[in-house]
Amino acid sequence: MTVELIPDRVIPAHLPILQGRVDAITIPALRNREDDPSYPAGFRVTPQTRSLASAVIVRKTGAEAVPSLTCRDFRRSDLALVPSLFKKGLDNFLVVFGDPYPGHRIEDYDFRKTEELIRGVLSAFDGPRPCIGAVTNQYAEDQERETSRTVRKVDAGADYVVTNTAFDDDLVLDHVDRLRSKGLKAPIFVQVSIPSGLKNLLFVSQKFGIPVPEKVRQTLSRNPFGGGIRIAADAYTALRTEVNGIHFSYLHRSHNPIPAYTHLLDAIETDGQLTVSIQAALIQ
Repeated sequence: MTVELIPDRVIPAHLPILQGRVDAITIPALRNREDDPSYPAGFRVTPQTRSLASAVIVRKTGAEAVPSLTCRDFRRSDLALVPSLFKKGLDNFLVVFGDPYPGHRIEDYDFRKTEELIRGVLSAFDGPRPCIGAVTNQYAEDQERETSRTVRKVDAGADYVVTNTAFDDDLVLDHVDRLRSKGLKAPIFVQVSIPSGLKNLLFVSQKFGIPVPEKVRQTLSRNPFGGGIRIAADAYTALRTEVNGIHFSYLHRSHNPIPAYTHLLDAIETDGQLTVSIQAALIQ
């Protein structure tokens, strides 16, 4: 079980709240808006650098950290940096393409495909190597193409894959079945997001083309915050035995997600205790 934290939304003093409750903390390399007061787009540090620096801080607290490397930000000169980060305890990386900057030209990228970047990163090691994750999108319009792309990432050296955020259990499991049918044997993590309300969910749904089941809409309409926790907890229960892991994220990315994660973890643990109690009663 892993959770996502945005670098400038959380302070290190809050990290112990999650220790012992999750296996790792992932740190995305998100491209910020011009009006973001913490990291405006004109700031000279790239999103990838923020992710790496934050991961070093998280790792020093004793938590497992998974920073992001992006085709958008990574340069060939960065290859020498990765082994030094590995020596600092960063032995897990999520390799993604990255949301492009306005007016970007793919010709200017040093690595134009995620699988090329994965191979480049691994080429910097001649001994023990880091664990590499990659992303797969169950909402891609061309599912055959997305399946092939995902398999190529694993063939390039990715050790596991993480799906896009899932609200429809059947849809994401169909995607997992397609990947398995193509011979993919790497572990698959399903991303489950906590929405902070119906407006937040519909915004993300429209922006990224993520379908939202009617049941989810109704739950959030009745109870915006508690409903979001319930939706994520139910998804965890439905998916945890079907895949290799669950990755939690918080859709309201401008806010500190730790309170929501704490409520969610409490709900999951309560549900688990209830299930054990019911099973014990049935055995008796």
